[in-house]
Amino acid sequence: MHLPHRPSAARYAREAIQHELHSLGLDEASDSSIRECADAVLLIVSELVTNACRHTPGPADLRTSWHDRVMTVEVDDYGRDLPVIVDDDRRGAEGGFGMGLVDALSDGWGFRSRDGGKTVYAHVSFP
Repeated sequence: MHLPHRPSAARYAREAIQHELHSLGLDEASDSSIRECADAVLLIVSELVTNACRHTPGPADLRTSWHDRVMTVEVDDYGRDLPVIVDDDRRGAEGGFGMGLVDALSDGWGFRSRDGGKTVYAHVSFP
């Protein structure tokens, strides 16, 4: 999914992923741990897309994959600065919480450089 470089991009991304989770039957599962994982995916999408829009030039691209009950979220952007978890004493009203949330909600995250930017990804395992 190609995302415009504007604040509403995170909302569009969440709506698209909500539709994907619904098509996989993960958003309305009777098991609360599955629903919690689906909610984690939505928050991770929101954080990664927001970071791409706030901290990089140009649009971003969002991809997800589903394999062996693991959802992987990937966001391509045109920034060269690498994502970091901001220390508690540097977080505040202007932000700094995003990658800490991604770290807490995911089963692992990382990044890889690519021509013109980077890809930031996170994995969420479903029970």
